[in-house]
Parts: sequence; C-alpha cells; structure tokens
Amino acid sequence: MTLDDFRREIAEPAIEFRPELRWWLAEGLHGDATLRREIADAHRLGFGGMEFLAMDEGAIDHARYGWGSEEWVHDSQVVVEETTRRGMSVSFTSGTNWSNANLPTITPDDRAAAQELDVASETLAPGERRSGPLPRIDLAAPAAARHLPGERGTIRDQHLVAVVAARVLDADAGVLDASSLTELTASVTDDALEWTAPDGDGDWRVFFYWLHGTGQTAEPSASVNYTVNYIDRDGVDAVIAYWDDVVLTPQLRAQIAQNPRAQMYMDSLELSTFGAGGLFWGHTVVDEFRARRGYDVVPWLPFLTRDVPFMAVSTIYHHQPAGDADRITVDKVRHDLVVTFTDLYIENMLRPFAEFLHGVGMTLRAEVSYGLPFELTRPGPEVDGIETESLEFGAQIDAYRLLAGPAHLFGKQYSSETGATTRNHMLDHRFYDQIIATQLAAGITKTVLHGWASPAGAEGVTEWPGHEGMWPMFSERFDTRQPGSEFYPLWTAAIGRLQYALRCGRPRIDVGILRTDHFTDNLVGLSLTGPDGERIPDEVAYGTMWMRDRDNFWWQDLGMQDAGITYEFFDGSLLLRDDVSFDGDEVQPGGPGYRALIVYQETLDPDVAAHLLAWAQRGLRLVVVDGAREVQSLMEGRHTTHETAAARTPGLDGRDRELAATMAELRRMPGVRVTAPSGVVTALDELGAGGRARLETDDPNVLTHLREDDGLMVLYAYHFLYETTEPTTVRIVVEGTGAAHRLDAWTGELRPHRGARQRGGRTVVELTLAPGEVAVVVLDTTTDAADSPAPSVSEVARAEAWRLVVESWDAGEPEVLEEDRGLGYVSREVRPKTAVTRLDAGEVELAAWSEISGVGADVSGVGEYTAILSVPEVADGARYLLDLGSTGGGLGSVRVGDGPQRGFDTAHPVVDVTGSIRPGENTLTVRVSSSLNNRLRARGYYERIPDIGAQLTGEERTQHAVVREYGLLGPVRLLREE
Repeated sequence: MTLDDFRREIAEPAIEFRPELRWWLAEGLHGDATLRREIADAHRLGFGGMEFLAMDEGAIDHARYGWGSEEWVHDSQVVVEETTRRGMSVSFTSGTNWSNANLPTITPDDRAAAQELDVASETLAPGERRSGPLPRIDLAAPAAARHLPGERGTIRDQHLVAVVAARVLDADAGVLDASSLTELTASVTDDALEWTAPDGDGDWRVFFYWLHGTGQTAEPSASVNYTVNYIDRDGVDAVIAYWDDVVLTPQLRAQIAQNPRAQMYMDSLELSTFGAGGLFWGHTVVDEFRARRGYDVVPWLPFLTRDVPFMAVSTIYHHQPAGDADRITVDKVRHDLVVTFTDLYIENMLRPFAEFLHGVGMTLRAEVSYGLPFELTRPGPEVDGIETESLEFGAQIDAYRLLAGPAHLFGKQYSSETGATTRNHMLDHRFYDQIIATQLAAGITKTVLHGWASPAGAEGVTEWPGHEGMWPMFSERFDTRQPGSEFYPLWTAAIGRLQYALRCGRPRIDVGILRTDHFTDNLVGLSLTGPDGERIPDEVAYGTMWMRDRDNFWWQDLGMQDAGITYEFFDGSLLLRDDVSFDGDEVQPGGPGYRALIVYQETLDPDVAAHLLAWAQRGLRLVVVDGAREVQSLMEGRHTTHETAAARTPGLDGRDRELAATMAELRRMPGVRVTAPSGVVTALDELGAGGRARLETDDPNVLTHLREDDGLMVLYAYHFLYETTEPTTVRIVVEGTGAAHRLDAWTGELRPHRGARQRGGRTVVELTLAPGEVAVVVLDTTTDAADSPAPSVSEVARAEAWRLVVESWDAGEPEVLEEDRGLGYVSREVRPKTAVTRLDAGEVELAAWSEISGVGADVSGVGEYTAILSVPEVADGARYLLDLGSTGGGLGSVRVGDGPQRGFDTAHPVVDVTGSIRPGENTLTVRVSSSLNNRLRARGYYERIPDIGAQLTGEERTQHAVVREYGLLGPVRLLREE
C-alpha cells in the first residue's frame, strides 16, 4: 500500500471498518417497520453491522414471539434483507444464554443435550461391608445455586459411569489417600454392589458417578429449548440439522448469499451444571481420554469433581490428596482432563460447525473457551474471528493480550463486545472511548458495541427511555435514546479510521509469551468489591485500579510495557502446527513476527520444549523466566508464583526427565537467557530483540501497537492513564526511515508530523499525549525525510463570554405501533418518545450544568454554547487548534463560523480549525451531550434497578446514581502551532 492509497481510503472509511452493534430484540415482537427503522437509524449513524438476538421480553406470548416461532423466523428474514440492502454485516447470535444455541428438538436425556457427571457417595468404616442397590441421583432435588442465568428442566435418565473407593485421611478438609484409589465398576451387577472396606486406619468413601443431562434451558423461545452437548459430536450434529432444516429457509439462504459479511457469533460459554459433581461430561469422554492420554481417568474421579458457582475460574475441587508428590500427580490428571475437553470442543463443536457455516455462506466469530475449563487459545485457529469482551475482562490490556496471540498468529479478525458494564445510562462517553482505545492497543480492530435496542417494546413493561434489551443493569446502549447519538456519525467515522489504520498489513509484536491456562480469570471486570466490602464504581476500577495502578494480571512485571516492547500470550502447543513457522529470525514472519519467546510457567509440554530447542539451534531467541507471579482469581485474591520455569510437564505423561534434559540444554544455549521477571528487558536487549518501536526512555503512561504494510509503518500510541492530569512526552524509536505523518482520526486528514528525526536507520517520533489521548503516526519508508523539530504551541485567544441553551430530554407521550400480518392477530408495540425542552440559561460562565442557574442537577440532553472568539491575525502556514479543555466526557461537535461540523476526542477535546478561523470575530458553536443519568436519577429510575456488581458478591441492592458533571467545562482556548 502507498501513502496515497492510505490517505484516500482512510478519508471516508468503508463500512466494513466501522464499529458494529449487538442488537437486542424484544423476541419477535417488533414489526417490520420497527426493524427497518432501527437498521436505517444504525446505518445513518455510521455503524457497520448488526448482531441480533432475542431477549426475554415480559408480558408477551413466548410461543408466538420467542426464538423458533414463525414471528422470529420472519423477523430474521427482514433483518438479513435490510442489513444486506445497506451493505451492513449481519450476525446471528449463538451462545448458551441465547435460545438459538439450544434446541427444541432434544430433551435433556438425549445424547445431543449437554451432559454432566454427577456423584453420590457413602462412607464405610474399616472392615464394613456394603451391599445392595447403588445410590442414584435425585434428579428432582433442587438445583445448586448458580450465578449464571438459565434454569434446569426435567431430567429422567441417568447412566452409571463408574464406582470408585478411596480412604479418607481428613473428612473435614476433604483429603483422600491417592494411593488407595480403587475402581469398583466391574463389581457392579444389576445396579448393585457388594464390597467390604479394607481394614486399617481411616474410613473409606465410595463414590458413585452417574451421567445425566444438565437440563439447562434458556429463554425466550417458542418452546422449551435445551442446551446442546459441546463435548460429543451429537450436539453439533443436532444444531446443524436444526439450522439446516428449520432456520435456514430458502429465502433466508438466498439473502445470506448476497451478504459477504454474514456471520454466526458464538457468545461466551456460560454453560451450567446443577448436580453435585460439577463436571461437564459426555458419552465418549472416558474412551477419548484413554485413547488420547494413555491411561484411565476413572480411578481419579474423586479428585476431579468440584463446585463451580460462577464459571471455571471459581472452581473448588471437592477433594485433595495429601503430600506434595500426590498433589503434583493430581494436578497433572486435572490438566489432562481439560486438555481432553479442549480437544473435543475443537473437534466435535467448533470445527464441524465452522465447516457447516462456510457451506451456507457464513463465517464463525466466537468467544472461544473462556467460561469453561477449556484451554483459552488453542481453539483460536478453528474460527474465522476471535472475540473478547470488555465486561468480563474489564478493559485490561493484559486480558486482551490473552487472545491477541492466536488472533495474530493465524491472521484472525480480533474483535470485542464493548460497552457492557454494571451501570445503566450512567457513565460519560469518554469511559467507553477509553475501553476502545485500550483494546486497539492490544490489536483488537473490530469494535462491536454492547449494544443497541429499539425504544419500542411490549406494552406494560416498556417505559422511557425505551425497551431495555439487555436488561436494565448489565449494559450501555448506543442507540437513538442517547443525547449523544446526534454526534455518532462523527464518532463512528473516527473509530472506523482507527480500525482501518490498525488493519493495514500485519501486526508487529516483539515477544510471544507461552502460557497455558485452563481456568482463565474472566471475571476481573466484575471484581468491584473493596477490602472493606465497599462497592467500587466501575469507572473508578477501570480508571484508577488494575493496569492503571501498575497491576497487570498475567505478566506482572511492567518492564517490557514501560519500554514499549510489545507482547502477547498463547499456548505453546500452537507452535507445533504446520502453519506456524520460524525463519531463523522471527516466529510467524508473515504474522506477528515475534523476535523472542518467553517461557515462565512451571509446566511445559515436552514436545513444545523439544520444538523450542530445535528452533534455538537455528537462532531462536528465548528467555526463560524463573519466579514470575500471576493472577489466578482477582476476585478471590488468589495468585501463583512459578518458582522454576518448565520444571515439569503439565500432564501425567511420565516425561518429566525428558523435559528436564531438554530444558537443561536450552538453558545453556547462547541464544537463551535465564532471568527473573525484572531482568527480561535486559535479556531481550542482549539478544537483539529490544523492540521495533522502543521508547527512548521508559514511560509508565503509554501503550503502543505497530503494524507494517509494504512501505508503511503504522504506529499507534495511547496515554492510558486517562484519570491523571499530566500529559507525557515520549520519543518512540521505530525501525526504518522515512517521512512521518500524523492522522487526525476525526477528519481523516494525514499531515506531516512535526517532531521526527532520522537516526541510524531508525526514525525517532516525538509525541506529547494528554491523558487518554490516542495518536496514529504513519511512517512512509519509501520516502526520504529531513528531521523536523517538534512544533511550538502558543495561546492566541480565549472565548470567555458564552451563551447556553440546553435541550433537556425527558419522557414524552408514547406511541403505539400495530402490525397485522394477516395471521389472525395484531402485534402491538409501545414506543416511548423523548420530549425535548429548551432551557435558555443566557450568558454563563463555564461550569457543570448542575451549578448553572436555569439548568440544574436534574437535566440531561444536549447543550449548545455560542461565543465570539476574537483573533487579531491568522498566520500563513500555522495550524490553529481549538482546545475545549473538558466536556465532562461528553460527545459533541464544534463549528467555527459557517465551517464544517467537527467532532472531538472526549478525553482530549482539541479540534483542528485551521481552515475556518478568520482574522477578527469568529462565531463558535459548541454542542455537548450528556448521558441520561441525571434525568433518570431525578425520575427515580435507579431506585428499582438491581446493582448486578453488588449482587455477584451476595449483596442485594439497587444501583446508586450520583449527579454527573455535564457540559462544556473549558477553558476554551485557541492555540497556534508553528
């Protein structure tokens, strides 16, 4: 790509680069007019696609409107037609909390339904004999409490898997004697067992393991839909058959064929078990485990059953062995079980599902693995797009690095569901802009906003500001109910330009970190309780804690990050794939091009170690790190420290000595460094892998990301400490020489960057970044460039006298919408309207609306500020920048005289007005939006909205809303840059 190509294409980014939307539909209730109107609005506001799903809507007939009904199938057809007509992408949504991941064609007792391993037990004294029928699972007993949505339906069948006995060493602590494990399954006759506990010290416990369906259901649906089996092939076959025979009508297939960006989106795996065993299972697990791992899993089952109150990270095993040696052995078995689960998830769900979708003209985008005890990164190559989300990962750079590795290694689109919080209509727009900026720094280049809901919904449950969609407690809405939606066309174009820039060419990541994790903490974003039990507001946690308080989760030493050395994570077994290569200098040179790898966890697959050794003999740079610490569960305060890297194999493969020999050889090699975490940067420098865009001086404020296209280097830099007040100046040393250009994401202008110099085959780019500010610099390596000093900036004028009119938003009269499709009934929706009242505050000094007479603390909406800016002269060749100071985090626009409307960065609202400023008097018009928090607070809205963040810790309370500072806060200054 040439610089001219880049300049032309980024000026008005194509629709595929625009942010997309998760769209919550009130089941199939919406009429055709509503659906088409919503899509037209989303398209008008600059969004690039719609991912749609049915949300449970009260007060309507689910049999008529739920997923799978004629109304839902009809609405799906309308959605695909209208998005396709407008060139937008369209995504069907799958996932265990959404009914279209579950089927009406199965019962919990079918092989295609999700299965769990349940357990009953008996305790016997030494020498005591038991005889008679086996204890069975009471399938009618109340289900164990779970935080995840979903209910358990009626289960009838259970199948014996195994009977195992073990000596009890400490009943209260759940300690068993691992050497005593005895399988008794062969002794069962006609569902009865006769067995005598051995004499000696300690009681014996006999465990009876039964397989039965989980019975998990999801709503809304036209009938009862049960969750499918993700382990055995029967599950995906049933899903494929249902979609093939029922959902994908000939008309729908024809529409999908016309949309080159039709997708299936597989949401996070929020699968639940309800019995005492706590283990997902399948009919083939025992046989598959034996074939893949080389030994029998059954005798080890007492050490595998568990409680899982909230996703895999919350796993609590029922029993533990005594002694370090046995603990290591049991850990290896647990690892092997999850490796097997991951294999089966890949082979029996993802791979065949993707193949089916490709055959009908769709791609598969998925939040792979997390939520379940699957390895996080190994499934990455099996899907077309890898997705993460801001809610569960809390907008933390380290969390996004987890999935960046497989995305970049295999050239997958890396995207994120962005904007979900435990708040509702509360937070300023800057909060969400900062999430997006963090994600871009990790290599995410597709933002799917969470989300969009039509204001229209069912009668009796829909109130202003509109149909909630994703419940009134677990999301933000980026739709027309927001005062800021007026400015969305400017904003979505700006995001589109950033995403275009960061899809150019290939990512250039300096270091790959080998990391295997079967229990990834995907609840870091919900760790909102302080040490004294206090509820920490989302905006405080995101803005001042965790990564913004020098606390990364999985790679805790910040030396590389401070130096500008980029890195990301992946399971080492991915290096064994045929489509991953090493050219003697870089790993995957056509992808991220890692110049060094890091091994730091206590376990390492011996085949991976041998692979690293072979590569090291060809020049691979490797850093072995002892003593690294990482988070296991942030919410529970659990960490682990890996005292010695690669000290043992992760599984029960008997190859520890082989691994030790390999690692001993590796540690002696000249291209390998062995160090503590604090010595990694020095080690990388010694190996010549010190970073392609290295900071000249370490800086704790800035994150960078680098892309390379033929002839172009695209550098992204972000001052991520957005709640601080001080700017930072950094000099970034980029490999290659050429002319540097700075992108204005809000206008698409690409101008020569002032503050670049050539040095020894590299370009030093100087940037001064305000807190929260993003910069994109494009280096054209095909063009020679002279050094240019950083510009000088001076204040030319200030706007002091302002007039303010606030367009105050509140509930208006609702509109009733009816649709009669000739099916014998009439569908009715209620569409709350917004009443806008003009509040003329007259001449004001810039302050929050809550402090201005005539506006006040109960107002939300859009404020229009006008002022006269006197400019004595306009110098030729100078740039003029209007610095708004602060807009309270609100989205808005600026117009000078009759010039164009320009948007601005909510963290750093500085607008280039060079072409509009004239000598003499200039009329400034600044429009600034708010959230709906203050108006909803005044209406008592939050008094009935549950605080989901508090509920997750067992505290029942409603959301606490405070008055937010809205408006243009200033000071407003005209700056001249020369």
